[in-house]
Amino acid sequence: MTKFSIVVALCLGSLGAAAQNLDDVNKLLNAEKYAEAKAAVDKHLEDPKNAAKSEGWYFKGRAYNAYSYDKSLSPAEKLNLKTQAFEAFKKNQALDKLDIRMKSEMYNSYLNLYASMYDVGAAAFNAKDYENAYNAFKAAQDVESFILDKKYTYNEAKLYTLDTSLVLNTAIAAMQAGKKDEAIAYYRRLTDGNVSDKQYQEVYEYLVDYYSKNGDAANLQAILDKAKKFYPQSEYWADMELEAVRAAVKKTGDNAPLFAKYEELIAANPTNYLLNFNYSIDQFNQLYVGDKKNADEDAAKAKLTSTLNNAVAADKGIDASLLMTKHLYNVSSDLSIAANLVKGTKPEDVKKKADLTAKTKTAMAEFLKYGDKVAAYYDAQASLKPVEKAKYKELLTNMSEVYSYLKDAKKMAETDKKKSSL
Repeated sequence: MTKFSIVVALCLGSLGAAAQNLDDVNKLLNAEKYAEAKAAVDKHLEDPKNAAKSEGWYFKGRAYNAYSYDKSLSPAEKLNLKTQAFEAFKKNQALDKLDIRMKSEMYNSYLNLYASMYDVGAAAFNAKDYENAYNAFKAAQDVESFILDKKYTYNEAKLYTLDTSLVLNTAIAAMQAGKKDEAIAYYRRLTDGNVSDKQYQEVYEYLVDYYSKNGDAANLQAILDKAKKFYPQSEYWADMELEAVRAAVKKTGDNAPLFAKYEELIAANPTNYLLNFNYSIDQFNQLYVGDKKNADEDAAKAKLTSTLNNAVAADKGIDASLLMTKHLYNVSSDLSIAANLVKGTKPEDVKKKADLTAKTKTAMAEFLKYGDKVAAYYDAQASLKPVEKAKYKELLTNMSEVYSYLKDAKKMAETDKKKSSL
């Protein structure tokens, strides 16, 4: 993490006459004896009469801020000194209705505090001291907000209401320090500000994941809507939308809302492989896994075939084609069983049996087409992982059964031989 790039000179010149001991403080500052200057101004302010006047507080701010640069100090000590300097400068202004000293230096002490607190945070972050990094970044934001509220402007830098880099650094430091709630709040400041540069995509991803895991549907949808608008190419948003619906479906057992969400997402991105493939898996499981049946199985099978066709077209591997073989094998098996169940000899029964047998052979031909494609893919691999080998054996077993049904002894023997060699 880089430090803040602005270098603002501390105002160490004398700005007018003060009590003798404040002149001494000023001399110590000019001599760069900052620890002694701090001690001297502390002693000066012990007198209630001095504490009631503005000058002492101005010099306290100068002395504390100057001493905070001492390399022997820890990040916490540096930040504490800078924070006290900030409060001292504000106290000076509260007591000096004409605001002479701060106005004379054009409020540069505040800009210096903002920049140097940022630097303390960056140094602590780089040292993996995330607690002090968070505290320093947060303090820098406090000073920045004060500057903006007062409408102070500088030639050296332009400050923004949403300091995206500082807010992001604060959020990351908070997360690393185990302050999740604080991190979420800072991340939300970014998304509420509609940041949309590429570097902020992970912020939206983190919030989507967070709200999803916490079951916060309202915030989840709000962030998802923005994320899809700013980063439409990411597939992560669709995955998380589906997961949110899937969580609700688990409670009801009704896949209709899940399938409707798939249809909505695929309509917006019809060639998306993962959407079509995952939709195919959910349809396949509803058709063939478990006891729950579809109201119209023929329509469900046709829909699965259509979805799988889209997945196969977008698949750069073989998974969609492999799932298609499982589906078509089941289709042909169901048709074959239905044909065998027709026992009548009436013309209409004979016709029904013949139609079902023809459909069986058509489905088997489609199955074998995809089976050959998957087999060629596996045969081309230098080696197969155990899980791939198991899938291949299952496919060859199904292909052998289909060849048996079709009475193709040669193909059946070739298939069985290939299976035995695995």
